[in-house]
Amino acid sequence: MLEPISVYYEEVFPNWLVRESQTNNHILMMITHGELIYTLNGKDYHLKKDDILYIPKSITRSATSIIPHKWYVIHFNYKGDGGELPILSNNEPVCISFHQSDYLRQRVSFLIQHWLKKPKYASTLYHSIILELLTMVNEEVDSGKNYDKAFVLVTQIQDYITQHYRENITIEQLAEMVDRSSNYVSSIFKKTTGMTISAYKQQIKISVACDLLTSSTMNIGEISNYLGFCEQSYFNKVFKKMTGTLPSTFLDENIIVWRSDN
Repeated sequence: MLEPISVYYEEVFPNWLVRESQTNNHILMMITHGELIYTLNGKDYHLKKDDILYIPKSITRSATSIIPHKWYVIHFNYKGDGGELPILSNNEPVCISFHQSDYLRQRVSFLIQHWLKKPKYASTLYHSIILELLTMVNEEVDSGKNYDKAFVLVTQIQDYITQHYRENITIEQLAEMVDRSSNYVSSIFKKTTGMTISAYKQQIKISVACDLLTSSTMNIGEISNYLGFCEQSYFNKVFKKMTGTLPSTFLDENIIVWRSDN
C-alpha cells in the first residue's frame, strides 16, 4: 500500500538547503520552476523545470538551491515488495525529464486537494493516484530504452490534449494528427492508458479547475467558460463525477496548501 505522509506545493527561495541526512520515507518530486542541486549517495543531480526525482527510503541526501525554485513534493510510505514496478523494488534514485509534465502536475495537484479534504475511501484514492504517478515515471524510464510505436502515438495524443485542453478536440482531429483511423486511435488509447480519450480530456480539465478554484480569483462560471464547458450545470456534473463533490462545496472549504518539513 502506498501511504502519503505529506503532499505539498512549495516555493523555495535563495540560500535554501537540505543538510546531509538519510531519508526516512520515499519521496517523489517535480520541479515546476527554477534550478537546484540534489545530492543522493554522493551523486549530484542538477534539477530544472519539468524534471522528476524519485528518492527511495534510506538514501543519504543533501540539496541546495541554485536559483529560486518551485516544486510539488510527495513523501510516502510503501508496504510491499514493489510488485511489478521496478521503481519501487530497485531501491535506486530515478531522475528524468518528464515529457507529460502538465498532466503529471495536474494529477499531483489533484492529490493535494484530496489529501487536504480527507474524503471517504481516502487511503484507496491516495494509493491509486501515487501508483499512477510512479507508473508513469517508470514507463518514461522504460520508453527511453525501447520506444513502442503505440506508446509514442498515445504520447503524442496526450501531449496535444494537455496543450489544447480548452479547445473542443475531436477524435477525428486527433486521428488526422497521427495519421490513423478514428477507431484505431480510440482503441489504442484505451488499451494503453486504461481510459477513453473523452475521460482523459475531462480529467485534465477538472484537474485544472481544482487549481483555479484554489489559486485564482475566477468564479465557478468563469472557470466553466474558460475550460470550454457549454453549460455550468454540465461542468458541475463532470466535476462531481471526477472529484466526488460540487465546485461550490470544493470552493467553500477554502483549501490552503499544507506544507511539512518532513
